[in-house]
Order: sequence, then structure tokens, then C-alpha cells
Amino acid sequence: MNLQMPMKPFIKKRYWFKQNELFMKLRKILIKITVTVTVVLAFMSCDDDFNTVGSEIIGEVGFQDDLYTSVPVAYSKKFEKVQTNSLISGVQGNNQLTFHANPLGVYNDPVYGQSVYSILSQVQPNQFDPSFGDKAVLDSVVISMPYISSVTNRESVEVNLINEDGTTVTVTETVSTYELDSIYQNQAFKLSVYQSNYFLRDFDPATTERQIYYSNDIGTNFGSEVEKTLLYTNDSFVPSDEELILTVPDGNDDNTARDRSRVTPRLRVSFSDKTEQEKAILDIFTAQFLDKEGSLELSNTSNFNNYFRGIYLKAEPINNTGNLLYLNIREANITLHYTFERDDTNNEDNDDTTDRIEDQGELILSFANNVINSIITDLDPTIAEELKTENQDKVNGEENLYLKGGEGSLAVINLFGGTVINENGEEENELDFLKRQNWLINDANLKFYINKDQVTSGDTEPERIYIFNLETGAILADYSLDVSFQLSNTSDPVNSILNHLGRISRDSDDAGEFYKIRITQHVINLLNEDIDNVKLGVAVSQNVNIVTNAIGDTSSSTDEIIPTSSITSHEGTILYGNGVNVPESKRLKLEIFYTESKNN
Repeated sequence: MNLQMPMKPFIKKRYWFKQNELFMKLRKILIKITVTVTVVLAFMSCDDDFNTVGSEIIGEVGFQDDLYTSVPVAYSKKFEKVQTNSLISGVQGNNQLTFHANPLGVYNDPVYGQSVYSILSQVQPNQFDPSFGDKAVLDSVVISMPYISSVTNRESVEVNLINEDGTTVTVTETVSTYELDSIYQNQAFKLSVYQSNYFLRDFDPATTERQIYYSNDIGTNFGSEVEKTLLYTNDSFVPSDEELILTVPDGNDDNTARDRSRVTPRLRVSFSDKTEQEKAILDIFTAQFLDKEGSLELSNTSNFNNYFRGIYLKAEPINNTGNLLYLNIREANITLHYTFERDDTNNEDNDDTTDRIEDQGELILSFANNVINSIITDLDPTIAEELKTENQDKVNGEENLYLKGGEGSLAVINLFGGTVINENGEEENELDFLKRQNWLINDANLKFYINKDQVTSGDTEPERIYIFNLETGAILADYSLDVSFQLSNTSDPVNSILNHLGRISRDSDDAGEFYKIRITQHVINLLNEDIDNVKLGVAVSQNVNIVTNAIGDTSSSTDEIIPTSSITSHEGTILYGNGVNVPESKRLKLEIFYTESKNN
């Protein structure tokens, strides 16, 4: 089945080159057209059978459509490390709220090899300088990390609950069925949750700018400090799509069922006093929070970040396999549930005595501020050798273009970098030659064919790729002019910006064939000399609605621009480049469809 979605209506925008020169020609032509049409209409009014206006009239006008094909120079660029803090992965709703979906787990790419993703995050309390009350006792500590999910069905059911006095009561509850989103592959991996002792600073002391953290920092630079205290481990973790039922004591209502609530699928770990190991966790959090009431450590953000330095979620493959999920980590939290004593303000005896009663409180620690992804990629040796900087031909281009998300690689595209033989039989710079043509540009596109001999076809192929200015990271003019950009549903990034950044085109067997990127306005701006002919970058994208950029280091340079949406993507593909050994029908080309006057 062909999964290429139909494009939304596309209004072509045509622009004139060399307008002053062409205007006079058009004026004469339009005068001829007006006179001719007037005569024709007169004849048509006298003879209903007259129907041969068509081609003769257009032929008289002297326009012709044609195609110009250019072969860009293209090669790949491999990143040794990429920035992974403050990654934006998507937008929600009409108000364009951003969310941060961080990958966690193990992903085996059939082409590029295995990548392991872990997360290190700071946390912040919902209140500073908290008061826990008299004789406070920590009852439980709950780690809650919601998965990205959607409801597929809801129904009301009757549930029999047992009251605290042993009797039964029937209640009606709404049961929801969920489907997990952003889950890839289904094998188990080992998940460990640690309290970290590595301090994540906000600013780089050398530059006083925001501190940048990289994909290799946790494994290479932070050392064992991130694994200070083991809080939880699951030797065979696979996310479940089942909703969770939470129960809490019913408070002051005697002899009634415990309160119940249903929550979305999530990783939820609760520590109470059931086992010696859980008691030890409670003792740690009691010493760090309840015993620190009124201390400087809990008084403000700066002090707290230095005191409680973060949580580390470590993923490890099992038998070289696993699964990958995306967590909206900003919705995750750790909640401390505690009991304390307070005065009873409802004195029913109306005497001077004050009763003491037990009450419950909670302190919520949200995952916030610095959130960093560790990415460890075991790249296929053959591809790793091919991607070495010294093995990439930046002058003539390469046969294959390697696009890989995460700590991956992208393609570099150099348009109009060569020469052509002009109408005088002389060698001329291609861009200068095109600037001299009196062309009306109708469409310009790059078609990237997938190298099926090296790619495993199917749902592991990235659905979208993204093009940008490699020097500045900016989107091209065609992005904003895309009619579907205004009509796009940002919650459905797979079907956004389709006119400019076409989805993968698949054959009847669901195998990817090519990606088509329209750069009409970009080419027009080049020929009009409105912009410089800079190199372009092409990368895989987890979400084409995200146009922010990060930085990365290659083996030969630092602070290279890379799209955020490529870093958050786990997928990869191999595209044909412009190399001489690429089959002609699959070779990367820039196709320019234009109209010109025959009188030129």
C-alpha cells in the first residue's frame, strides 16, 4: 500500500526574472492576445461550432515550457557528539506549547547499528522552604513517568469494591483503553534509576552563556558520580499500555471503600515500608527532606540544585536488544507522601481543649531545568569507515548520502557549484548562466532516491527529511510559503509542510522509493541575487514543525549546526548522491521547470 499522503491544495507562486527587460515583451504580447481574443469571441458569437482556438493562439503568443536539470554536489557529514540539553521535540495545541520528549532505551537500527539512550535530569520542588508539620513521617516516595499515549476507547463499567469494614459497594467507573505512541521495537532492556551526585551548572564559566551538554558527557565526562544511589532497577523493562488504578485511604469517611483513580499508562515505582530495601529509600529521602526543614538547602533554586543534584535513568541492552520509548520528561515527577499532626479546628465539644489529628501532605519534585540525553551508538563499521571526513569527496560528491538521527550524520548539498557550456560554446559558471536566462520559474525540486540495496525497507525508514541553511540553520523561504504550513495540524507532524518537504514515497510493497523537496522560492531568490548560494543541509527529522537548532562536533570542526529534530530522531536512511557510479535514473538532481518566450 502506498503510504504517501495526498498533498493539500498548493497555490503556485510565480515570479518574474529580469522583470524590466521582460515586461516590454509581455506588454506587446498581451496587446496581441487582447486583440486576438476579441476577434475570436466575435467569430464564436456567430458560429457555435467554432472550437479550434487552442493551440494556434498559444503558438502565436510564443511561450514554451521546458525543464533544466542541474546535478548538485552532495556528500555526508558525521557528528562525533551533539548537544542534547533543552531538546524540543514537538508542539501541542493551537497555542503552540512546546514539549520535550526525551528518548530512553535501546534501538537497533537495521542499517546503522545500535544506539542506547539514557537521561540525566535535575528536579525542582513545587515549593521552596517547605513546612512538613509536627511529627512528620514519610509514608512513601513515588516515581511517576507518563508514557506518550492516546485514548482509543472509553466505557463505563460497574466495579465491586470492598469497604474498610469488609462490606461490598458497587460503583461505576470509566475504563479507558490506550495506545502507546513513540514506542519502537518490543524487546526488554535493563532500566536503573539512580540519584545523581554530579552537579549540572546552568552557565559556562568560560563564556557566561548557557552551559551546553553533549551526547557523550554522561558516559565520558561525568563518571560514576551520576550513579550515587540506586533507587530502582528493572532487569526486564517493557512499557505497558494498561492504565493504572491508584488507591489511597479514604480519609475521615469511616467504613467506606478506599478512594480510587485511573491514570494514563506510565512507569510508576512506589517505595513504602514493605521491605527493608524500600525502608532504606524512605530513610534517604527523610534525611534529605523532612529532616532538612528550614535549612538553606531547601530555601531556593540555586541551593537546591547543588544539594539534590538530579535523577539518572540508565538504559542497558539485554542480549543486545531492547526497546525505545520517548518520555515527555517534563510531566514526570517524584512525590513524597508524608503524615503529620495538626490541631483539630473542628472542636465539637466546644470546650477549651484542643485535639490533635493526623493529616497527609506531599512534596512534588518535578523534572526540570537541565535535562540531558546520553547517546551511545555502536555504528556499523563499514558505514563508520565511509563516513570518515577524509573519505568524503567534497569536490565531486559521493555515491551515498548517510542520514542518521541522534548522534548521527546528515547530507551537505552544494547547488550550482560547477560550470556549463553556454550558448557560445564557452565554459561558464552555472549560476551565472542561469541568472542571464529570461525564465519564469514554475517549480524547482530535489528528488532523493533511497538506496534500496543498503536500506531495510519498511517502518524503520524515516517518514520525513528536512532541509535547511547549513551556515545559519535557518529554514528556506519555501518552508514559510508552503500553503500547507498555514493549514497544518501541528499535533500531526507526519503530515505537516507537505508541499515543501514531501513525505517518503513508497511502492506497493511499502518500501521507500524517494523523498521530494521543493525549493522553488529558494532557487528564485538565488537567481534574483536576493540571497547567497550557501550550502544546504539535509537531515532526518522526528518533527518537521520544529525548526530550532543545536550544535555538534565533527572530527574536524566544532560548533557545527544540526537541527534539533534530527537529534531527537532515532531513525536513519541511505540516499543516492551524485556520484558517477549512481544509476542515472537514481542520481540526485535539481529539476527546474520553467517557461520562456520563444522570442528570446
